[in-house]
Amino acid sequence: MSTEVRSVQRALLILRVMNERSNWSLQELHQRTGLAKSTLHRLLSTLEAEKYVRTDPHAYGQYQLTPIVGNLSSGVTEQSRLVQVAGPLMIATTREIKWPLSLGVVDRHQIRVVFCTMPYSPYAIRPSSVGRRYEFPMSALGRIYLAYCEPAERRILIEAVNRREDNGPRFTDLWAMRAMVRQARRLGYAIRYAQDNSETTAFAVPVFSNGQLRGALVYSTFAGQMSERMLERFLPLVRATADRIGQAAGSEPLQSAHVTPPVPPVQSLGQFDPRAVIPSA
Repeated sequence: MSTEVRSVQRALLILRVMNERSNWSLQELHQRTGLAKSTLHRLLSTLEAEKYVRTDPHAYGQYQLTPIVGNLSSGVTEQSRLVQVAGPLMIATTREIKWPLSLGVVDRHQIRVVFCTMPYSPYAIRPSSVGRRYEFPMSALGRIYLAYCEPAERRILIEAVNRREDNGPRFTDLWAMRAMVRQARRLGYAIRYAQDNSETTAFAVPVFSNGQLRGALVYSTFAGQMSERMLERFLPLVRATADRIGQAAGSEPLQSAHVTPPVPPVQSLGQFDPRAVIPSA
């Protein structure tokens, strides 16, 4: 291992140790970290120059962390933690069922895929869908999220969709949107059928953690491949994966929570055709 990497490891060790209390002397850090005092002095001077550490102006030889250390975690978002716990669980499911899964979260007036298992699926039609955006009215991801989010959030999302500045689809038929929400909640999933062979047919389920809707998990297959038998086989596995993601993410602090609606058992494809109740544009 290179000297530069060891220096980074030692600097991170110092930051972790100093986070245990407010003030440290060089001797205390030497005893706590096991690092030589010359090494500690050099690294502390570097951290001080970068504004992560300061010397106590009222106590000579005492070192403190600065508030700037908090910036090191500012990029760690709820979304990044969700992806971190969801990734291994989604990969494991795809290795079992072979078909790809994608995890979507709200991004303004669209749903954006933040993780997918297409690289692990022999049936994927593209290398990856990470970063791909899907429309609320037109996608399984968007429909299931709208169905299970709080009414206040639903109103905000519908307004965002209808006030978008581009020519994308809008909710032009609110009656159809309400019917879609009722049906998706009754079924516990939303499904979007492919319009041609270049698309996939997909169904999505909500992902809850600590009672909070975090996103949606979607299973996709070839156009025309979906059948009632296929749905009954794979829907429970996708739901179980969504539940495991929610449980794993539940160890992370959440800012708010609401009651999770009960998810009903699988119902027949013949009971609901989303194409009949969702606007085409």
